[in-house]
Amino acid sequence: MIIMLPYHPQHIPTHLRWGPKEDVASKGRYMPQVPETVFGIRNNNSVLRLRTAQPDRRPHRGLPQPRLCEAAYLGHNNEIKNFQRAVPDIPAFTNAFSAIARGSLIACEHGPVAVEDLLPGDRVCTLDNGLQPLLWIGSMALERPSDAQTSPGLTRITADSFGMSRPMPDLVLGQAARLLRRDTALVNTLGSPKALAPVSAFADGETVLSIAPMARTRVYHLLFANHQIIRANGLEIESYHPEKTLRTSLSRELLLTFMDLFPHLVSLGGFGATAYPHLSQDTTLELLSA
Repeated sequence: MIIMLPYHPQHIPTHLRWGPKEDVASKGRYMPQVPETVFGIRNNNSVLRLRTAQPDRRPHRGLPQPRLCEAAYLGHNNEIKNFQRAVPDIPAFTNAFSAIARGSLIACEHGPVAVEDLLPGDRVCTLDNGLQPLLWIGSMALERPSDAQTSPGLTRITADSFGMSRPMPDLVLGQAARLLRRDTALVNTLGSPKALAPVSAFADGETVLSIAPMARTRVYHLLFANHQIIRANGLEIESYHPEKTLRTSLSRELLLTFMDLFPHLVSLGGFGATAYPHLSQDTTLELLSA
């Protein structure tokens, strides 16, 4: 069920000590505009590019259109580096940028911090491993969908939907977000009572709503040295980790383009193992209906 609700990131309570502030672009401290590298990887001042058109200017069939994304990461000597990339508009790429909506409050060392105010190097509270430094943060903008589009791309979880202050206040998540699910039924199939489920599977039209952005909305994702469970508005969600099928689902050229988004990593092995198993949409729906 898709409900069109007006979502404006600025409509977040301002009585909290840490929260959304002025637009980060105006502060000049995060993700400045930098020259764009399109579909490429830097290698001795050369760039490997993917061509989007044939010589007669006809587009290649099946080649996804690009989407502009931004990221900042912790480089050598703890220096923060920023970049922009135009990446294929497919989940394998966009999932790295689309989990947490602007205005969401992330539990950090000195209290909640709005996701758009986080910087690489900030120490974030994790469920299993205490404070962990943020190594990479990526973001992209979601536009208001046209009449032809059906996927809303956002999920609003109303306050206290999963228990007292879980979340508090309302939490808006993107298409790539996964919630930590605790269920004893998981032990028989996964060997663990905990798993990570796609947030879209929880939509019920009442307390968890599939919504479409009514205005341009920025969404984010966070990456640590290891896969972590963090808290957004008091609700446990996962940090970024690519799907296991990524290596086989992307061509060699696209895989190189993907790894270019994470300059601090050498290979896919650098993401490490997942903290908990990933559940599919169908499996999550079966568990919720049981």
